[in-house]
Amino acid sequence: MRLANADVLPFDFAAYAANIRDFVKELDHKSKVQKNVDLRQLLSKIGELEKAGQELNATITASLAANRLSADAAEILSRQLMQVESNWLTPEGIPGRPWFQHLLYAARYTYAHLELPGLTEAAEKGDWKTAQAQVALLEAAIEKNTRLLREGKVDIDKGATPSNPPH
Repeated sequence: MRLANADVLPFDFAAYAANIRDFVKELDHKSKVQKNVDLRQLLSKIGELEKAGQELNATITASLAANRLSADAAEILSRQLMQVESNWLTPEGIPGRPWFQHLLYAARYTYAHLELPGLTEAAEKGDWKTAQAQVALLEAAIEKNTRLLREGKVDIDKGATPSNPPH
């Protein structure tokens, strides 16, 4: 109901980024990925996504509170926010299971949840070449989504107009 009635889709990409960071840290704790794959760039990009999410959240909140976000601007922003989820898809799918195309979430063969499926499964197998390739895919998707969130903030700043202008 909250999604259906929101002026702008109520996504919190700062929290989303923090969750991704937690997935990476948990994977490293379990599989010692950083001994074999450099995760510094990935973690840095996650930090950029988190910052872009925080800035977008603040801009949306301020614009809605001040009634400065037009219905058209809110519609455009909501479409951009929906695109973020599509940007996590990779057409070739995860290694060995191409039907799972989401870089962040999949199911194990047991149907248990699996975060960062391509990277996790490569790390569990000790396939560090594939793990590095999965890190590169994650970095590219995070960059794309960070750019999209920043564009959304700029669009709000430029396009935030009174929803109910005075007569």
